[in-house]
Amino acid sequence: MTIHIANHIEKLLERHNSARLRAINLIVSENRMSKRAAAPLSSDISARYAASFYAGTEPAQELIFSVTEMAKSVFEAKYANLSPISGNMALLAVVFALTKSQDYVGRVPPFFPGGGYPLNYEVFDRRPLPLPFSESTWQLDVPRTLELIERHKPPLVVLGSSIVTYPMPVAEISATVHAYGGLVAYDGSHTLGLIAGGEYQDPLREGADLLLGSTHKTFPGPQGGIILTNDEGVHKRVEVLANFTPLNGPTLICNPHLARIASTGIVLQETPWREYARRVVDNARTISRIFREEGIPLHGVDAANFPESTYCHQVVTAYSRSDALALRDRLRKHRINVDAFLRIGTSEITRLGYEAAESGQLARLIAQLIKDDDIDIVEVDRRINDLIETHCIVAL
Repeated sequence: MTIHIANHIEKLLERHNSARLRAINLIVSENRMSKRAAAPLSSDISARYAASFYAGTEPAQELIFSVTEMAKSVFEAKYANLSPISGNMALLAVVFALTKSQDYVGRVPPFFPGGGYPLNYEVFDRRPLPLPFSESTWQLDVPRTLELIERHKPPLVVLGSSIVTYPMPVAEISATVHAYGGLVAYDGSHTLGLIAGGEYQDPLREGADLLLGSTHKTFPGPQGGIILTNDEGVHKRVEVLANFTPLNGPTLICNPHLARIASTGIVLQETPWREYARRVVDNARTISRIFREEGIPLHGVDAANFPESTYCHQVVTAYSRSDALALRDRLRKHRINVDAFLRIGTSEITRLGYEAAESGQLARLIAQLIKDDDIDIVEVDRRINDLIETHCIVAL
């Protein structure tokens, strides 16, 4: 029985590799790791602790220190916490540490319109304060947002979004929040790798008190989380929740998973951040421009303050949910993977060496499949296969 189950699992992994590695992955919340960065995930340290209570943990302790220093350097932050095992846990640690029961938490509304992370604050006895959002421009309505914040004075405002195309008005909102003593956290889960490369926006320099996020989206590392700040007091408050300190209060993380911290360190060191981030955005803009030429509807095209349709890794189409789901399934038949919102993400293809010309070819092929005009399916599939075959290893 045990052998049978093991064989079944191995076959499922083979099927996974075929479906995901032998396809063009445009899922906005995923990326591809290098073999070097992935290696620690299957090493002995993956099942170990770093607590000084145990003998033989000195190398693990030094590992955490070294990777923390790397993170501080890359993001130009005074404090970094790598304990959260996901972006979600990083956000929970921040919310629990910096608010109390029945506090308002300002947030970008989830899904449509808004695209904020769909955390159910009510479950944790906090009251979400949805910030006014314009569907036509796909941005926060800044005057109405500032008025709402001033009226309710939430102790914490969380900026950042999951369905994102434009930078957030961090400076304006931070000034208002700081005036009454509140704090601003920037959830950079989707854009963390672009922030590291100086390509998107710089939340900590623009006024945010914390930058948190996932390490496996535009940041091309293992699944995990990180919290960064320049405020020692804020760092210490969050550390009680995000590190294993049960004698000092409730804690969210017992074991921070040393293997993924090691992997994260390799990613911090090996990634050419500026070149990578620039090409991610270039590829997204190329696809966005071609989609507009082809008549593919996009969110945010009415934003007069931004000349481009995207400033990050996402191209967000404006189809209905039912149409987007059907189109997702149509693309999947041709080995192109997107999500059920029909968002196009360029992080993984950039890691695999795509440049603007190839992104343009891909955009034309997707447009043909979406519009389902009189096209030569055999030729389309041949061209898709050529892109897959010539871009199958991490190149950047």
